[in-house]
Amino acid sequence: MGKDSINLHKIKKYSFPGQHHNEDIVLILRKHKLTLLGYALRLLALIFLPVIFYIFVIPIVFTAFLEDSYNKVFILFSIIYYGFVWILAFFIWIDYYLDIWIVTNQRLLNIEQIGFFNRVVSELDLKKIQDITSRVHGLFPTMFGFGNIHIQTAAKEHKFELKSIPHPITVRREIVKLYTHAKESDKFIFRDRDE
Repeated sequence: MGKDSINLHKIKKYSFPGQHHNEDIVLILRKHKLTLLGYALRLLALIFLPVIFYIFVIPIVFTAFLEDSYNKVFILFSIIYYGFVWILAFFIWIDYYLDIWIVTNQRLLNIEQIGFFNRVVSELDLKKIQDITSRVHGLFPTMFGFGNIHIQTAAKEHKFELKSIPHPITVRREIVKLYTHAKESDKFIFRDRDE
């Protein structure tokens, strides 16, 4: 499984604000698309809720809504309800699409969208990594090849977590390779300055 199979984009054309002039993007990661399945099933249930209510509850409990004038009120409330379901679906998509991890040859960036108007960006210098663990847990993650990566830094309370990413073992190996390269180049620069 090569490096290209874990990228979601052709990374050559991408850049991000604050990118250093000698910094190359190695990986761009998002959650696995299968993580949207649970949300899709819930949205599907919400979509059919007014129809089920109209077929099973109204004829028994609210028989007045079967009359033409009250029927229009039910349709109006249903349209408003579906508007909220649409906003919820849009919110889920925005949260999925804008949560992103960028791995460069120097650092790891975690960009997390929280709601519509709140974004948190965290970064971690690759040289500060103390421990990196990949975990694939469960039937669907094992079958479809996604899982979590936990990255521990020197500070005990600071831990990066890449959740539900595709090919976590391959990504972990790539980050370890980048970490090793960053440490070696840092030693070379350090030795060069001492000489």
